[in-house]
Amino acid sequence: MVFAGANFGSVLKALASAIPPERPALVHGERIVSWGALDALTDRIAAGLAARGLQPGDIAGQMLRNTPDYILAYFGCAKAGVVPVNVNYHYKTRELADICTRFGLKALFAESDFADAAREAMPGGGALTIDVGSAEWTALCESEVPAGFAIHDNPDALFLTATGGTTGMPKAVMWPMREAWGAFNIGVWQRPPGTPPLVVSSLEEQVAQAAAIGPDHPASTSPLLLLSPLMHGAGQFTAVIHLLKGGTLALLPGPKFDADVALGEIARIGARGVFIVGDAFALPLADRLDARGDGSEVLASLRSITSSGAVFSPALKQRLLAHAPHLMIIDALGSSESSGTGIVITAAAGSSGGGKFQPLPGPGRETRLFDENLKEIPQGTEGVGIVARTGPLPLGYLGEDAKNAQTFPVIDGKRWLMTGDRARWAADGTLEFIGRDNMCINTGGEKVFPEEVEAVLMEHPAVKDVRVVSLPDPRFGRKVVAVVQPEGEVDEAALDAHARSGLAGYKIPRRYVLTEQSLRLNNGKPDYKTAQGIAEGAEGAEGAA
Repeated sequence: MVFAGANFGSVLKALASAIPPERPALVHGERIVSWGALDALTDRIAAGLAARGLQPGDIAGQMLRNTPDYILAYFGCAKAGVVPVNVNYHYKTRELADICTRFGLKALFAESDFADAAREAMPGGGALTIDVGSAEWTALCESEVPAGFAIHDNPDALFLTATGGTTGMPKAVMWPMREAWGAFNIGVWQRPPGTPPLVVSSLEEQVAQAAAIGPDHPASTSPLLLLSPLMHGAGQFTAVIHLLKGGTLALLPGPKFDADVALGEIARIGARGVFIVGDAFALPLADRLDARGDGSEVLASLRSITSSGAVFSPALKQRLLAHAPHLMIIDALGSSESSGTGIVITAAAGSSGGGKFQPLPGPGRETRLFDENLKEIPQGTEGVGIVARTGPLPLGYLGEDAKNAQTFPVIDGKRWLMTGDRARWAADGTLEFIGRDNMCINTGGEKVFPEEVEAVLMEHPAVKDVRVVSLPDPRFGRKVVAVVQPEGEVDEAALDAHARSGLAGYKIPRRYVLTEQSLRLNNGKPDYKTAQGIAEGAEGAEGAA
């Protein structure tokens, strides 16, 4: 019998009761949080949140970088029954206020340099803003745990994962922890090639496996160095999965990704795994490895590089493998609504599925393709369809009934997730990925929605009309480009400054192209096709000059 899952806080406590308390749980440069400390600190945070008036079901945002404080706040919330949700720390006050209001935040954890913006954006009426660099955070971590205090143990308690939406602002995916347990395959333990994986039948079996497979065990995947942001679903999910298997999670010291620092940390801690987001991370790593010439030494401990959330180019995979032919590179297709749906494994000998995605197996899972009319496109037939899966799924988006009906339709009595990924079946049953089923621009793993950027630019008096499109970029996959129809004279520097005043940095156009052509169709709707052609023509003319 397959174990259905449990509350993440309960799992953490059960693991801590069996894992040696001195085993590292979190590594952040010289800062190490042991498993014993992780359990004790999150108990104290949970008790402190309850003492400050937060109730089970209240929602708390995490506007935090990749530090142990993110993990402590996350599991402290889980143990208190408070619902954690990731908040992008690039947001300006306007964007952040929208999140706080729509998600109904009762608390917001923030870094010191974001704390003032967080306080300004949070609604009044007793909402709590906690600066993790302040005495208030220290006091929360030192809260007294009252006699008889019991952590929240409802397996159907929620966590939220904020993701982009077609309106340009994030939606909150509502994940019951029990559903996430199955969707994330937390209770699935890989075995040597040719041996079926172990799927645990109880929490006790999960705990026993985690306790037995310590950092020195041959089957251990620890330490895992997480390079992608915890504020994104891919990083968050990876961290939770690894810790709920009793692993050691390493986070990069410093406020930003630095390829040299990352390579140094891999060697320093003897990392066995690294998690990235596509080419945005892989390209700088490959460039530095090529320049340094010490790849075989630096990557000696590493067994795998895993990526999800953005394009991971085959050429970059080969560049990385050239420095460490023993590596296994895992490229996962997934989303905040589904976790993983497909996977490609690449080694020096070649790629699984010929480089195409193999649908991920799992208890109760099915993966199919449907057309726009929700008619199945069976394997062995032609046609591009929307990738859909059933099995363990989230409840839907918070407060988005119409979107939920569209994204999670019931077909022939089963509830499906329409992932938004378009693909076709290959002859061998793998999925040939085509692209996303919307106008979303994915730049280095960040999602940028044209309508939002256009709305800000249209506020500038020198802009008559604007369409936002994208062009190829060697590092980030795509770059944001604004095609602007001006109203009189336009100062591009002033236009850029205007955009930066209201948008997160990753949403800012990398290029502005001016045109006198209309950017609308005869019916008045936006003409993205024309705008794309203008952008490509400008890029081509510059390249030919």
